[in-house]
Amino acid sequence: MQENQLYRKVYAYLNSLPFVEDSDFANLFSGSKSTEINLILDDDQTIVDKFLGARVHWTIEKHDNKNGLKSLVLKIRKNHKRRILVPYLQHIHQVFDEIEQKRREVRLYVNVEDELERNGRWRSTSFTHPATMETIVMDADLKTRIKSDLESFLKSRQYYHRLGRVWKRSYLLYGSAGTGKSTFVAAMAKHLSYDIYEINLHKVANDSDLKYLLLQTTNRSLLVIEDLDRYLGTKSTAVSLSGILNFMDGIFSCCGEERVMVFTMNNKECVDPNVLRPGRIDVHINFPLCDFTAFKSLANSHLGLKDHKLFPQVEEIFQTGASLSPAEVCEIMISNRSSPSRALKTVITALQGDLASRLNRRLNGSGSGRITYELGGHGDFTGRVERRSNGSESGRVTYESEKEGQTGIHPIKEIKNLYGYLRARSSRKGSIEKLDIDIHEKENSCLIHGI
Repeated sequence: MQENQLYRKVYAYLNSLPFVEDSDFANLFSGSKSTEINLILDDDQTIVDKFLGARVHWTIEKHDNKNGLKSLVLKIRKNHKRRILVPYLQHIHQVFDEIEQKRREVRLYVNVEDELERNGRWRSTSFTHPATMETIVMDADLKTRIKSDLESFLKSRQYYHRLGRVWKRSYLLYGSAGTGKSTFVAAMAKHLSYDIYEINLHKVANDSDLKYLLLQTTNRSLLVIEDLDRYLGTKSTAVSLSGILNFMDGIFSCCGEERVMVFTMNNKECVDPNVLRPGRIDVHINFPLCDFTAFKSLANSHLGLKDHKLFPQVEEIFQTGASLSPAEVCEIMISNRSSPSRALKTVITALQGDLASRLNRRLNGSGSGRITYELGGHGDFTGRVERRSNGSESGRVTYESEKEGQTGIHPIKEIKNLYGYLRARSSRKGSIEKLDIDIHEKENSCLIHGI
Protein backbone atom coordinates (compact mmCIF):
# COMPACT_ATOMS: atom_id res chain seq x y z
CA MET A 1 0.00 0.00 0.00
CA GLN A 2 3.02 2.29 0.06
CA GLU A 3 4.23 4.36 -2.89
CA ASN A 4 7.43 3.22 -4.55
CA GLN A 5 9.72 6.22 -3.94
CA LEU A 6 12.13 5.20 -6.69
CA TYR A 7 9.26 5.05 -9.18
CA ARG A 8 8.12 8.53 -8.12
CA LYS A 9 11.60 9.98 -8.55
CA VAL A 10 12.23 8.35 -11.92
CA TYR A 11 8.78 9.36 -13.16
CA ALA A 12 9.38 13.00 -12.15
CA TYR A 13 12.83 12.90 -13.74
CA LEU A 14 11.55 11.54 -17.07
CA ASN A 15 8.80 14.14 -17.25
CA SER A 16 11.40 16.90 -16.76
CA LEU A 17 13.36 15.88 -19.87
CA PRO A 18 13.10 17.97 -23.06
CA PHE A 19 11.92 14.83 -24.83
CA VAL A 20 8.45 15.30 -23.34
CA GLU A 21 7.81 18.43 -25.40
CA ASP A 22 8.73 16.55 -28.60
CA SER A 23 6.80 13.37 -27.85
CA ASP A 24 3.82 12.26 -29.92
CA PHE A 25 1.54 11.83 -26.91
CA ALA A 26 1.52 13.84 -23.65
CA ASN A 27 -1.06 15.02 -21.14
CA LEU A 28 -1.55 18.49 -19.67
CA PHE A 29 -2.32 18.84 -15.97
CA SER A 30 -2.76 21.91 -13.81
CA GLY A 31 -0.40 22.20 -10.87
CA SER A 32 -0.83 23.36 -7.30
CA LYS A 33 -0.39 27.00 -8.37
CA SER A 34 -2.81 28.82 -10.62
CA THR A 35 -0.10 29.49 -13.22
CA GLU A 36 1.50 26.02 -13.09
CA ILE A 37 0.90 23.58 -15.98
CA ASN A 38 2.59 20.18 -16.04
CA LEU A 39 3.35 18.17 -19.17
CA ILE A 40 3.10 14.42 -18.41
CA LEU A 41 4.00 11.56 -20.75
CA ASP A 42 1.25 9.26 -21.94
CA ASP A 43 1.34 5.49 -21.39
CA ASP A 44 3.24 3.16 -23.71
CA GLN A 45 5.75 5.83 -24.57
CA THR A 46 9.45 5.06 -25.03
CA ILE A 47 11.89 7.68 -23.77
CA VAL A 48 15.50 7.81 -24.88
CA ASP A 49 17.97 9.42 -22.48
CA LYS A 50 21.72 9.90 -22.70
CA PHE A 51 24.19 9.57 -19.85
CA LEU A 52 28.00 9.42 -19.93
CA GLY A 53 27.95 8.79 -23.66
CA ALA A 54 25.50 5.88 -23.44
CA ARG A 55 21.88 5.70 -24.58
CA VAL A 56 19.23 4.30 -22.23
CA HIS A 57 15.60 3.51 -22.97
CA TRP A 58 12.63 3.90 -20.62
CA THR A 59 9.21 2.47 -21.37
CA ILE A 60 6.02 3.28 -19.47
CA GLU A 61 3.90 0.14 -19.24
CA LYS A 62 0.37 -0.05 -17.84
CA HIS A 63 -0.74 -3.30 -16.22
CA ASP A 64 -4.12 -4.83 -16.99
CA ASN A 65 -5.55 -4.81 -13.48
CA LYS A 66 -8.18 -2.98 -11.51
CA ASN A 67 -5.70 -0.71 -9.75
CA GLY A 68 -4.25 0.63 -13.00
CA LEU A 69 -0.69 0.16 -11.84
CA LYS A 70 2.16 1.25 -14.09
CA SER A 71 5.76 0.17 -14.43
CA LEU A 72 8.86 1.90 -15.72
CA VAL A 73 11.14 -0.46 -17.63
CA LEU A 74 14.78 0.53 -18.09
CA LYS A 75 16.85 -0.96 -20.89
CA ILE A 76 20.64 -0.55 -21.04
CA ARG A 77 23.11 -2.25 -23.35
CA LYS A 78 25.06 -4.97 -21.56
CA ASN A 79 28.44 -3.41 -22.24
CA HIS A 80 27.27 -0.11 -20.58
CA LYS A 81 25.35 -1.48 -17.60
CA ARG A 82 28.22 -1.98 -15.16
CA ARG A 83 29.70 1.43 -16.02
CA ILE A 84 26.65 3.69 -15.86
CA LEU A 85 23.80 2.02 -13.93
CA VAL A 86 24.66 3.17 -10.40
CA PRO A 87 25.90 6.67 -11.42
CA TYR A 88 22.80 7.09 -13.59
CA LEU A 89 20.40 6.29 -10.74
CA GLN A 90 22.36 8.65 -8.47
CA HIS A 91 22.00 11.32 -11.15
CA ILE A 92 18.24 10.78 -11.19
CA HIS A 93 18.10 11.20 -7.40
CA GLN A 94 20.04 14.47 -7.63
CA VAL A 95 17.87 15.91 -10.41
CA PHE A 96 14.73 14.94 -8.50
CA ASP A 97 15.99 16.78 -5.41
CA GLU A 98 16.59 19.88 -7.56
CA ILE A 99 13.07 19.62 -9.02
CA GLU A 100 11.54 19.31 -5.56
CA GLN A 101 13.60 22.25 -4.34
CA LYS A 102 12.22 24.47 -7.09
CA ARG A 103 8.65 23.32 -6.52
CA ARG A 104 8.55 23.77 -2.79
CA GLU A 105 7.25 26.91 -1.13
CA VAL A 106 9.87 29.47 -0.17
CA ARG A 107 9.53 30.70 3.42
CA LEU A 108 10.79 33.78 5.24
CA TYR A 109 12.20 33.30 8.75
CA VAL A 110 12.81 36.12 11.24
CA ASN A 111 14.45 35.88 14.66
CA VAL A 112 12.43 36.87 17.73
CA GLU A 113 13.28 37.80 21.30
CA ASP A 114 12.19 34.86 23.44
CA GLU A 115 14.44 33.98 26.34
CA LEU A 116 12.02 31.31 27.66
CA GLU A 117 11.63 29.34 24.45
CA ARG A 118 15.16 28.40 23.49
CA ASN A 119 14.05 25.82 20.95
CA GLY A 120 12.09 28.16 18.73
CA ARG A 121 13.80 31.48 18.10
CA TRP A 122 12.75 31.58 14.45
CA ARG A 123 9.27 32.46 13.22
CA SER A 124 8.32 31.83 9.60
CA THR A 125 5.73 32.80 7.03
CA SER A 126 5.14 32.08 3.36
CA PHE A 127 7.34 34.21 1.15
CA THR A 128 5.19 35.47 -1.70
CA HIS A 129 7.33 38.32 -3.04
CA PRO A 130 6.75 38.48 -6.83
CA ALA A 131 10.27 39.66 -7.73
CA THR A 132 12.29 37.46 -10.08
CA MET A 133 15.68 37.78 -11.73
CA GLU A 134 13.82 38.63 -14.95
CA THR A 135 11.86 41.53 -13.45
CA ILE A 136 14.87 43.10 -11.68
CA VAL A 137 16.02 46.33 -13.39
CA MET A 138 19.79 45.96 -13.60
CA ASP A 139 22.57 46.15 -16.16
CA ALA A 140 21.97 43.17 -18.45
CA ASP A 141 25.58 41.95 -18.42
CA LEU A 142 25.80 42.22 -14.63
CA LYS A 143 22.56 40.30 -14.19
CA THR A 144 23.79 37.56 -16.52
CA ARG A 145 27.05 37.24 -14.56
CA ILE A 146 25.22 37.03 -11.23
CA LYS A 147 22.78 34.38 -12.49
CA SER A 148 25.69 32.39 -13.89
CA ASP A 149 27.52 32.67 -10.57
CA LEU A 150 24.49 31.43 -8.63
CA GLU A 151 23.84 28.53 -10.98
CA SER A 152 27.52 27.56 -10.92
CA PHE A 153 27.39 27.55 -7.11
CA LEU A 154 24.42 25.17 -7.12
CA LYS A 155 26.42 22.60 -9.10
CA SER A 156 29.70 22.91 -7.17
CA ARG A 157 29.31 20.49 -4.25
CA GLN A 158 32.09 18.15 -5.43
CA TYR A 159 34.32 21.05 -6.43
CA TYR A 160 34.12 22.70 -3.00
CA HIS A 161 34.67 19.37 -1.24
CA ARG A 162 37.72 18.63 -3.38
CA LEU A 163 39.17 21.99 -2.35
CA GLY A 164 38.42 21.32 1.33
CA ARG A 165 36.12 24.36 1.48
CA VAL A 166 32.67 24.76 2.96
CA TRP A 167 30.02 24.87 0.27
CA LYS A 168 28.77 28.42 0.84
CA ARG A 169 28.98 31.79 -0.90
CA SER A 170 28.62 35.37 0.33
CA TYR A 171 27.42 38.52 -1.42
CA LEU A 172 27.60 42.21 -0.50
CA LEU A 173 24.87 44.45 -1.95
CA TYR A 174 25.73 48.11 -1.44
CA GLY A 175 24.15 51.37 -2.54
CA SER A 176 21.83 54.16 -1.41
CA ALA A 177 18.40 53.47 0.06
CA GLY A 178 15.76 52.67 -2.55
CA THR A 179 18.14 51.23 -5.13
CA GLY A 180 16.64 47.72 -5.02
CA LYS A 181 18.89 45.73 -2.69
CA SER A 182 16.08 44.08 -0.71
CA THR A 183 14.13 43.31 -3.87
CA PHE A 184 17.22 41.67 -5.30
CA VAL A 185 17.50 39.46 -2.20
CA ALA A 186 13.93 38.32 -2.86
CA ALA A 187 14.77 37.57 -6.49
CA MET A 188 17.83 35.56 -5.42
CA ALA A 189 15.72 33.46 -3.04
CA LYS A 190 13.11 32.78 -5.72
CA HIS A 191 15.81 31.91 -8.27
CA LEU A 192 17.50 29.45 -5.90
CA SER A 193 14.27 28.29 -4.21
CA TYR A 194 16.02 28.87 -0.87
CA ASP A 195 14.31 29.88 2.37
CA ILE A 196 15.33 33.30 3.71
CA TYR A 197 16.62 33.74 7.27
CA GLU A 198 16.67 37.47 7.96
CA ILE A 199 18.63 38.28 11.11
CA ASN A 200 17.80 41.39 13.12
CA LEU A 201 20.88 41.98 15.29
CA HIS A 202 18.89 44.27 17.61
CA LYS A 203 17.03 41.14 18.79
CA VAL A 204 20.19 39.12 19.43
CA ALA A 205 21.28 39.04 23.08
CA ASN A 206 25.01 38.45 22.58
CA ASP A 207 27.61 36.68 20.44
CA SER A 208 26.63 33.24 21.75
CA ASP A 209 23.00 33.91 20.92
CA LEU A 210 23.98 34.75 17.34
CA LYS A 211 25.83 31.42 17.08
CA TYR A 212 22.77 29.62 18.43
CA LEU A 213 20.58 31.24 15.76
CA LEU A 214 23.04 30.21 13.07
CA LEU A 215 22.94 26.59 14.22
CA GLN A 216 19.14 26.61 13.87
CA THR A 217 19.21 27.53 10.18
CA THR A 218 18.92 24.85 7.52
CA ASN A 219 20.94 23.92 4.49
CA ARG A 220 19.85 25.43 1.17
CA SER A 221 19.04 28.75 2.78
CA LEU A 222 19.73 32.44 2.28
CA LEU A 223 21.08 34.15 5.43
CA VAL A 224 20.52 37.91 5.31
CA ILE A 225 21.72 40.83 7.44
CA GLU A 226 20.53 44.17 6.10
CA ASP A 227 22.26 47.51 6.78
CA LEU A 228 25.39 45.87 8.13
CA ASP A 229 27.26 49.19 8.09
CA ARG A 230 24.74 50.58 10.60
CA TYR A 231 25.47 47.78 13.05
CA LEU A 232 29.22 48.06 12.59
CA GLY A 233 29.30 51.81 13.08
CA THR A 234 27.29 52.05 16.32
CA LYS A 235 26.88 50.41 19.72
CA SER A 236 23.19 49.81 19.06
CA THR A 237 23.49 46.04 19.32
CA ALA A 238 24.82 43.68 21.99
CA VAL A 239 26.67 41.67 19.34
CA SER A 240 30.36 42.58 19.08
CA LEU A 241 32.37 43.13 15.89
CA SER A 242 34.14 39.86 16.60
CA GLY A 243 30.77 38.11 16.85
CA ILE A 244 29.69 39.47 13.47
CA LEU A 245 32.98 38.46 11.83
CA ASN A 246 32.70 34.94 13.27
CA PHE A 247 29.17 34.76 11.88
CA MET A 248 30.55 35.66 8.44
CA ASP A 249 33.44 33.19 8.26
CA GLY A 250 34.05 31.58 11.66
CA ILE A 251 33.83 27.92 12.65
CA PHE A 252 30.10 28.13 13.34
CA SER A 253 29.45 29.47 9.84
CA CYS A 254 30.73 26.09 8.59
CA CYS A 255 27.98 24.12 10.39
CA GLY A 256 25.87 23.58 7.31
CA GLU A 257 26.20 23.51 3.54
CA GLU A 258 24.78 25.01 0.38
CA ARG A 259 24.19 28.33 2.08
CA VAL A 260 24.27 31.81 0.62
CA MET A 261 25.03 34.75 2.92
CA VAL A 262 23.87 38.20 1.85
CA PHE A 263 24.82 41.49 3.52
CA THR A 264 23.50 44.90 2.49
CA MET A 265 25.05 48.32 3.10
CA ASN A 266 24.31 51.90 2.19
CA ASN A 267 27.95 52.97 2.19
CA LYS A 268 30.77 50.44 2.19
CA GLU A 269 33.45 53.16 2.11
CA CYS A 270 33.02 53.77 5.85
CA VAL A 271 33.56 50.09 6.70
CA ASP A 272 36.92 48.60 7.62
CA PRO A 273 38.25 46.79 4.50
CA ASN A 274 39.13 43.77 6.67
CA VAL A 275 35.42 43.20 7.21
CA LEU A 276 34.91 42.93 3.45
CA ARG A 277 38.03 40.96 2.55
CA PRO A 278 37.85 37.89 0.26
CA GLY A 279 36.74 34.87 2.23
CA ARG A 280 34.22 36.92 4.17
CA ILE A 281 32.66 38.50 1.09
CA ASP A 282 33.01 36.72 -2.26
CA VAL A 283 30.99 39.00 -4.55
CA HIS A 284 30.46 42.79 -4.31
CA ILE A 285 27.46 44.19 -6.21
CA ASN A 286 26.89 47.93 -6.50
CA PHE A 287 23.31 49.25 -6.71
CA PRO A 288 23.57 52.78 -8.13
CA LEU A 289 21.02 55.56 -8.25
CA CYS A 290 18.82 55.67 -11.31
CA ASP A 291 20.49 56.81 -14.53
CA PHE A 292 18.90 57.35 -17.92
CA THR A 293 19.43 53.73 -19.01
CA ALA A 294 17.70 52.43 -15.88
CA PHE A 295 15.00 55.07 -16.31
CA LYS A 296 14.19 53.77 -19.80
CA SER A 297 13.91 50.21 -18.46
CA LEU A 298 11.53 51.38 -15.73
CA ALA A 299 9.48 53.41 -18.21
CA ASN A 300 9.16 50.33 -20.40
CA SER A 301 8.14 47.99 -17.57
CA HIS A 302 5.92 50.43 -15.62
CA LEU A 303 4.41 52.57 -18.38
CA GLY A 304 4.88 50.48 -21.53
CA LEU A 305 7.01 53.24 -23.08
CA LYS A 306 9.98 52.44 -25.28
CA ASP A 307 10.25 56.04 -26.43
CA HIS A 308 8.56 59.38 -25.78
CA LYS A 309 8.99 62.98 -26.84
CA LEU A 310 10.00 63.88 -23.27
CA PHE A 311 12.83 61.32 -23.15
CA PRO A 312 15.45 63.79 -24.50
CA GLN A 313 14.56 66.27 -21.76
CA VAL A 314 14.82 63.56 -19.10
CA GLU A 315 18.18 62.45 -20.47
CA GLU A 316 19.38 66.06 -20.48
CA ILE A 317 18.60 66.49 -16.78
CA PHE A 318 20.27 63.20 -15.88
CA GLN A 319 23.40 64.48 -17.64
CA THR A 320 23.50 67.50 -15.31
CA GLY A 321 24.16 65.15 -12.39
CA ALA A 322 20.62 65.06 -11.02
CA SER A 323 19.59 61.67 -9.71
CA LEU A 324 16.76 59.79 -8.02
CA SER A 325 16.61 56.32 -6.53
CA PRO A 326 14.88 53.65 -8.62
CA ALA A 327 12.26 53.38 -5.85
CA GLU A 328 11.40 57.08 -6.22
CA VAL A 329 11.09 56.78 -9.99
CA CYS A 330 8.97 53.63 -9.67
CA GLU A 331 6.58 55.27 -7.22
CA ILE A 332 6.10 58.25 -9.53
CA MET A 333 5.36 55.95 -12.46
CA ILE A 334 2.98 53.74 -10.47
CA SER A 335 1.07 56.77 -9.15
CA ASN A 336 0.74 58.21 -12.67
CA ARG A 337 0.46 55.00 -14.69
CA SER A 338 -2.82 56.14 -16.24
CA SER A 339 -1.01 59.07 -17.89
CA PRO A 340 2.54 58.32 -19.10
CA SER A 341 3.11 61.96 -20.09
CA ARG A 342 2.18 63.15 -16.61
CA ALA A 343 4.46 60.52 -15.11
CA LEU A 344 7.43 61.73 -17.16
CA LYS A 345 6.71 65.37 -16.31
CA THR A 346 6.59 64.45 -12.62
CA VAL A 347 9.93 62.67 -12.94
CA ILE A 348 11.38 65.79 -14.56
CA THR A 349 10.06 67.95 -11.71
CA ALA A 350 11.54 65.58 -9.13
CA LEU A 351 14.92 65.66 -10.89
CA GLN A 352 14.79 69.46 -10.92
CA GLY A 353 14.10 69.33 -7.19
CA ASP A 354 17.18 67.16 -6.73
CA LEU A 355 19.23 69.77 -8.60
CA ALA A 356 17.82 72.44 -6.29
CA SER A 357 18.76 70.55 -3.14
CA ARG A 358 22.27 69.94 -4.44
CA LEU A 359 22.76 73.64 -5.13
CA ASN A 360 21.25 74.50 -1.77
CA ARG A 361 23.73 72.24 0.03
CA ARG A 362 26.57 73.77 -1.96
CA LEU A 363 25.54 77.31 -1.09
CA ASN A 364 25.08 76.52 2.61
CA GLY A 365 28.49 74.86 2.87
CA SER A 366 31.85 76.55 3.23
CA GLY A 367 34.38 76.80 0.43
CA SER A 368 34.11 77.74 -3.18
CA GLY A 369 33.83 75.91 -6.42
CA ARG A 370 32.32 75.78 -9.88
CA ILE A 371 29.37 73.72 -11.07
CA THR A 372 28.40 73.39 -14.75
CA TYR A 373 25.03 72.02 -15.84
CA GLU A 374 24.53 71.12 -19.50
CA LEU A 375 21.10 72.30 -20.68
CA GLY A 376 21.40 72.57 -24.46
CA GLY A 377 21.29 75.67 -26.75
CA HIS A 378 22.30 79.29 -25.97
CA GLY A 379 20.70 82.46 -24.64
CA ASP A 380 21.35 85.82 -22.96
CA PHE A 381 20.29 85.09 -19.35
CA THR A 382 22.37 86.38 -16.44
CA GLY A 383 21.56 86.24 -12.76
CA ARG A 384 22.84 86.17 -9.17
CA VAL A 385 22.25 83.93 -6.20
CA GLU A 386 22.59 85.75 -2.87
CA ARG A 387 22.95 84.11 0.52
CA ARG A 388 22.22 85.87 3.81
CA SER A 389 25.21 86.06 6.11
CA ASN A 390 23.22 85.42 9.31
CA GLY A 391 22.21 81.99 8.05
CA SER A 392 18.56 82.56 8.97
CA GLU A 393 17.49 81.60 5.46
CA SER A 394 19.05 79.33 2.92
CA GLY A 395 19.30 82.14 0.39
CA ARG A 396 17.47 83.81 -2.48
CA VAL A 397 17.82 83.74 -6.23
CA THR A 398 17.52 86.89 -8.32
CA TYR A 399 17.39 86.64 -12.07
CA GLU A 400 16.87 89.27 -14.75
CA SER A 401 16.65 89.48 -18.48
CA GLU A 402 18.52 92.46 -19.91
CA LYS A 403 16.42 92.54 -23.07
CA GLU A 404 13.01 92.32 -21.44
CA GLY A 405 13.93 94.00 -18.16
CA GLN A 406 12.13 91.34 -16.13
CA THR A 407 13.19 90.58 -12.56
CA GLY A 408 12.11 87.89 -10.09
CA ILE A 409 13.08 86.63 -6.61
CA HIS A 410 12.89 82.98 -5.57
CA PRO A 411 13.83 81.06 -2.41
CA ILE A 412 16.80 78.84 -3.04
CA LYS A 413 14.72 75.77 -2.25
CA GLU A 414 12.64 76.61 -5.32
CA ILE A 415 15.61 76.81 -7.67
CA LYS A 416 13.77 74.27 -9.79
CA ASN A 417 11.41 77.08 -10.85
CA LEU A 418 14.44 78.96 -12.12
CA TYR A 419 15.44 75.85 -14.03
CA GLY A 420 11.96 75.74 -15.58
CA TYR A 421 12.22 79.42 -16.44
CA LEU A 422 15.46 78.80 -18.30
CA ARG A 423 13.88 75.92 -20.17
CA ALA A 424 10.90 78.08 -21.16
CA ARG A 425 13.14 80.90 -22.37
CA SER A 426 15.28 78.48 -24.32
CA SER A 427 12.25 77.34 -26.30
CA ARG A 428 11.27 80.98 -27.13
CA LYS A 429 14.64 82.57 -27.86
CA GLY A 430 16.93 79.62 -28.55
CA SER A 431 18.16 77.01 -26.12
CA ILE A 432 20.71 77.40 -23.34
CA GLU A 433 23.81 75.31 -23.82
CA LYS A 434 25.31 75.67 -20.36
CA LEU A 435 24.37 76.98 -16.97
CA ASP A 436 27.60 78.06 -15.27
CA ILE A 437 27.46 78.63 -11.52
CA ASP A 438 30.36 80.39 -9.79
CA ILE A 439 30.19 80.22 -6.00
CA HIS A 440 32.33 82.87 -4.27
CA GLU A 441 33.11 82.15 -0.64
CA LYS A 442 34.01 85.73 0.33
CA GLU A 443 31.21 87.47 -1.53
CA ASN A 444 28.56 84.97 -0.42
CA SER A 445 27.21 85.06 -3.95
CA CYS A 446 26.74 82.84 -6.93
CA LEU A 447 26.75 84.07 -10.53
CA ILE A 448 24.67 82.12 -13.05
CA HIS A 449 25.42 82.68 -16.71
CA GLY A 450 23.38 81.28 -19.58
CA ILE A 451 25.79 80.71 -22.46
